[in-house]
Amino acid sequence: MALVLTWAAPAIAGGGPENVLLLVNSNSNSSKAIANLYIELRKIPPMNVLYLDWKGNLEMGSAANLRDKILLPALKALDDRRLTPQIDYIVYSSDFPWRVDLQPVFPDHKFSVPFDPAASITGATYLLPFILGKNPAIVAPTTNWYVPGPIEPNEGQCTQLANVPSRGFRSRYLWDESGKKVGDVTKGQRYLLSTMLGVTQGRGNTVDEVLSYLRRSAAADGTRPQGTIYYMWNKDVRSATRDKCFASVAAQINALGIPAKVQQGIVPDGAKDVTGMMVGYSDFNLAKSAIVIRPGAICEHLTSCGGILSAGNFQTPLSEFLRHGAAGASGTVAEPRAIQAKFPLPSLQLHYARGCSLAEAFYQSISGPYQLLVVGDPLCQPWATFPKVFVEGIKANDKLKGAISITPSGVAHGGHPIAAFDIFVDGRLVARNTPGNTLEIDTTKVADGYHELRIVGTAADAIETQGRLILPFHTQNHAAELEFKISPLQAKSTGTFRVSVRQPGATAITIRQNSRDLGRVQGEAGEIEIPAATLGRGAIALQAFSEGNTPAVSDPVRVQVE
Repeated sequence: MALVLTWAAPAIAGGGPENVLLLVNSNSNSSKAIANLYIELRKIPPMNVLYLDWKGNLEMGSAANLRDKILLPALKALDDRRLTPQIDYIVYSSDFPWRVDLQPVFPDHKFSVPFDPAASITGATYLLPFILGKNPAIVAPTTNWYVPGPIEPNEGQCTQLANVPSRGFRSRYLWDESGKKVGDVTKGQRYLLSTMLGVTQGRGNTVDEVLSYLRRSAAADGTRPQGTIYYMWNKDVRSATRDKCFASVAAQINALGIPAKVQQGIVPDGAKDVTGMMVGYSDFNLAKSAIVIRPGAICEHLTSCGGILSAGNFQTPLSEFLRHGAAGASGTVAEPRAIQAKFPLPSLQLHYARGCSLAEAFYQSISGPYQLLVVGDPLCQPWATFPKVFVEGIKANDKLKGAISITPSGVAHGGHPIAAFDIFVDGRLVARNTPGNTLEIDTTKVADGYHELRIVGTAADAIETQGRLILPFHTQNHAAELEFKISPLQAKSTGTFRVSVRQPGATAITIRQNSRDLGRVQGEAGEIEIPAATLGRGAIALQAFSEGNTPAVSDPVRVQVE
């Protein structure tokens, strides 16, 4: 059967770059440099990048400002770009406030100890409906119903974690208070996964450290790293809060064929094979312990100041794990008082070992996430086995006219079939297809020139693992040719790029970095200069877009800023 693609996006599955909205502080060189690398590593579509003119505090801020100056503009951008149904992750590059004060959103509410109004930016973003709905229950220890139930026995201390299920996350899914997926909006809650790629202020990491662990995490995908997941226990209250569940979760991980060990001590001194680690102690020195953290590992510790990253604070910060190569870590941004609900359950490592993404693993294990800052690569999936995706009817770099027919196919892991194929054109979801069906694409609906087709296959399993095929193609329906030249192709941050554009008959031509307009030429030809510092350090793809009777899109031109 044939299906004509429309440009209205239905709800879809998530779990990949097409499902990420990446927020970048346009006033921060660090934020732009980190974003540039992440876009390149993860193939984030250009329209999934939002540059924000954030000039506020880079460590602590107001939840009202987070709502009004960051989250509401982000939601508006998703609506304007017709991306809302496909976005499951809101990811911050760096240089946004990692801690926010909830009180301005709830001026008349009296927060009580131990649930004070200090929240992390990632926790507040995950619980966005509570902020928009002005619901002070955002601080409750059972707000996150994505955590497989039962939640209540593990609020104060972890007591039972046998037979824990793992599920894929989608922002359209509703979860009820028992941790089950439901269809009734009156009984379920929705969320948005959120992490920061890096914190480069105070006790955070350097930009180069962030770039290093992001490279490591992207390279770890699907590698099934060889090593051991360590659960460390001792007599400290930070250990006692959850170590009673270590053995049962380690047994479930070992049953997967992945080594997991419960070991007494602070950290596994001398271990050269750390593929994951949960620590229950406030102060330690990873360099002196001589451990080696393998790419893709999640490492974290239950302590009061792990997520308090302002200079001059005490206790080992989460950034120490990242500095030594972990893909992700977390910590609370205010005194949590050793309440298990505010920290990841030991099942964090189990969800990850089953193939969930880093963000899915974290948020399936935190029942009260409002104070927990999660830092790292949300898409990292070291233990995933990705479906293979194929297509008939189009090849990379094809030059197309009129209507074409494509037939996606694929093979999932473990004998699971492909449940569905999601079709994206230029980063936007245009259709969902079931296996065996043919789709028709009318190429006259898009401008002449460069475009990108993404076919994402989702496995028919509980985790909904994705595989993808990305194919650039060109349309040639109207004989529109847009000339786009840049010189030089490499510059220092103090330099400039000279851009020339030309298309006969064009009324205007715009130059863009991802979704951001960098300059505009009126008429059919012209030149502009772009300061290299505007782009940020790293490799960047620029494109030109013309307007007029025959609009066109140029091929991306890659430049390098040193």
